[in-house]
Parts: sequence; structure tokens; C-alpha cells
Amino acid sequence: MGKYGPIDVIVLNSHGVGQICHVKRLPRKGETMEATNWRVEEDGGKGATVSVALGRLGVSTGYIGKVGYDPWGDMGDNWMTDSGVDTTFMYRDHSVSTGTGLIMVEEDGSNTIVDGDSACAALTWEETHAAIEAMKEAKVFITGFGMPYKKALDGAKIAKEEFGMLTFCNASPLPSEDMGDLSYLDYIILNDIEAKLLCGLPEESDEAPEVICRTIQAKHHSKGVIMTMGPDGSALLDGDEFWTVPALKVPVVDTIGAGDGYLAALAAGLIWGKDLKEASKWASKYASYKITRKGSMTRKAGCGYPTLAEVEAFLATL
Repeated sequence: MGKYGPIDVIVLNSHGVGQICHVKRLPRKGETMEATNWRVEEDGGKGATVSVALGRLGVSTGYIGKVGYDPWGDMGDNWMTDSGVDTTFMYRDHSVSTGTGLIMVEEDGSNTIVDGDSACAALTWEETHAAIEAMKEAKVFITGFGMPYKKALDGAKIAKEEFGMLTFCNASPLPSEDMGDLSYLDYIILNDIEAKLLCGLPEESDEAPEVICRTIQAKHHSKGVIMTMGPDGSALLDGDEFWTVPALKVPVVDTIGAGDGYLAALAAGLIWGKDLKEASKWASKYASYKITRKGSMTRKAGCGYPTLAEVEAFLATL
């Protein structure tokens, strides 16, 4: 039970702040390149972004993570609380600093993210277990590798094996070690580039999405695999059933946070009673709408993760 009432979705992942700069293109190895409009943006780590997106959709969400006693930790707490997220288990620790990351945005609106150290490295198994147990009524558990991946997987294992939650893991960034058996994960979610790397394929490979998803499922024994593919939509494998969902053709303003928004919208759809196929269609439309808006955490009008009312108004125009 959270401080706002029963929790439907638990999110275990990092919070950090994003420093953003704009470049004409990504720098090559050894190159020094000019960047413009460098700033600390209203953008957090994957745990904070998924939580805020869920909160703004009206889903009862509890966050688990660790931050320092610093302005960046305060910022994340404020972002999440303002969106209705329960931050009871945002642990504060004097021995760590809240993480930072660098986001480089190219002229076409695409972005590349370099994650710094996560304060969640100091999160203990006991803290994670206590938090999950306190919110054991949750139906969906979401984690990812914005924090040390073994700690994220520990949380998923607790959520599935002890409390029977539906478990999602955003395997990004990919760990350098083999992840082994992940049969306690219902769904591994990652983008197409990460999925190809996990299969040992080159980035430019034209291997079929279904083959990639089935390869990952066979390798790690998860129930399913969800692969986001940017403008090409998403591909989903649920047990033996495979399908793809196209993305809407929209003007791209800012892709920051689109993948996290997709995951949040997918979980929201499941909480609302949709099956995975219908939830994936709704999530694709949500993500398409998100990239027409600038930023992620910001509450500026027409920007950031939208509320449910804003999404519904957009969908009514289609």
C-alpha cells in the first residue's frame, strides 16, 4: 500500500538528471565538435521518466530507487510527486550523488544518451525487497538497466516469484555480461539496435523482427519480447504469438523519452484491462503523440509526457 492508496505499478530503476546539447551529427572517434544550447533539461533517468509518464496517465505508481541528498534528488522527487507518483521508497543516501547523463540531439531530432553512474548501485537487496513487499498489491512490475542490471533483475525475481506480478525489464543499456536465464521475466523490452546486438547481429542487419524476438526469447527464456523500432513501430512476441504495430506518421519534434513513454503506456493499457495486443496498439499511438511534444518531465503547455486527457484529445483527431 502506498501513501496515496493501493499501487498498481511498481517501477524500479534509476533517477538522474539529463544534460542536453544539440549537434549537427554525432561526433566521430577522436573528433571535437561544437555543441549548442547546452543545458540541464527537465529529464530524468529511466525510472523517473516511466514513473512520471504513468502518473500523468492516472495510473497509481510506486517508485523504488536511491538518490543522494542533493538538488538532483530533490528534483526527481518533485517531478514524480507532482505527477502523483508515490516516492516513499525513493531512498536517500548521504554516501552517494544522484546520477547525471548526457543527451546529444541531432538536427533530425534523433538522440543518443550516455548514462553516468547510478546512485542505485548503493541500493541493497533488503531495501528492494522491503519496498516491493510494502506494495505487494501491485499488478505490474517494471525495471531496467539504468541501474546495475543484477540489482534490477533481483527486483524482478522478487516481484514474480514471491508476489506473482507481471514483470517487464527494459534491457537498456545492455550489460557486458551474459544475462543467463530470465524465465522470471514476462517481457524483455528493448529497441531494435539493442535487440540486434543481443543476438550478435550487426546494427545494419536486415534480419526479420520476428526472428530477432524469437532468438532473444529462446536465449533467455522470457515469456515474451517487445522490440521498439522508432518510425517503424514495434514488434511483440507473446509466448508463441508474434505481431507488429505500426507507428503513426507524425511530425517529429523530440524523441527524448519516447521509448520510456511507450513502456509506461503499455503498462497503463494492461492496468485498464486491455490485452497485450490492444495495449501495444494504444502504446504505439501514445509514443507517436509524445514525439510531437518537446521534452519529457516538463509541464510546459503542449510539452512533455501528456496527461490521459491530452492523449484522448489527440486520438480523437485521427
